[in-house]
Amino acid sequence: MWVWLAISLSALLHVTAAYHGPKWQYYFFKPFTMVLLLLLAWQTGLESVYHQAIFVGLGLSVVGDVFLMLPKDRFIPGLISFLLAHLAYSLAFWSQLAGNMVWWLPAMLVGGGVIVFLLLLPSLGKMIVPVAVYIAVIVQMTWAAGEFWLTVGSTAGLLAFIGALVFIVSDTVLAVDRFRGPFKPSTAIIMPSYYLAQSLFVATLLIQG
Repeated sequence: MWVWLAISLSALLHVTAAYHGPKWQYYFFKPFTMVLLLLLAWQTGLESVYHQAIFVGLGLSVVGDVFLMLPKDRFIPGLISFLLAHLAYSLAFWSQLAGNMVWWLPAMLVGGGVIVFLLLLPSLGKMIVPVAVYIAVIVQMTWAAGEFWLTVGSTAGLLAFIGALVFIVSDTVLAVDRFRGPFKPSTAIIMPSYYLAQSLFVATLLIQG
C-alpha cells in the first residue's frame, strides 16, 4: 500500500511541477516515478519470461522518459525507446497466450489505429513512417494484452489489457499535442494515464506471483 502511495505522490509532484514549477521537481519526479515502479517490479522476482519482459519494458520506458523531457528535442530516440518497450511488453503478453486467438479484436484495434493515424497525417511531415510504425507496434501490444485476457481469463490479463488501452489514450493525446498543436490540459491527461498504464502492468506481476 505504502509503495503505491509513494508512486502516486511522485506522479502528482511531476504533473503539478509541469504547470507551476519548479523545474527541478519536473525533471526529477518524471523518471523517479518510473524508477519506483521498476524497483517494485524487481522485488516480485525475475524468474519467468513474463516478469523479465515487463521489467525490461519499464527500464526502456525510463530511458524514453529521459529523452522526451530533455530541453533539446530528442523525440526520435524517445520514440524508439518506447517502441522497444512496447515490444518487450508484447513478448510478455504473448508468452501468456492460451487457447485460440480472437480475431475480431485486432480488427477493431487496427481500425482505431488507422483513425488516429489519419487524424495526425496532415501534420506529420517527415515523421509519417516513424509514427506509423509506432502506432502499429502499440496496437500489436494492445492486441497481445487483449488476447492474454480473452484466452486466459485471468485478472492479470484484464489489468494488462486495460493498461494497454490506457497507454493508447496517453500516447494519442501526446501525439495530438505534438503534431496538431499544444493544448494546456495535455500534461494532466498524458502523464496520469501513462503512469496508470505502467502501474497496471506492474500490478500484473504482483498477481502472477
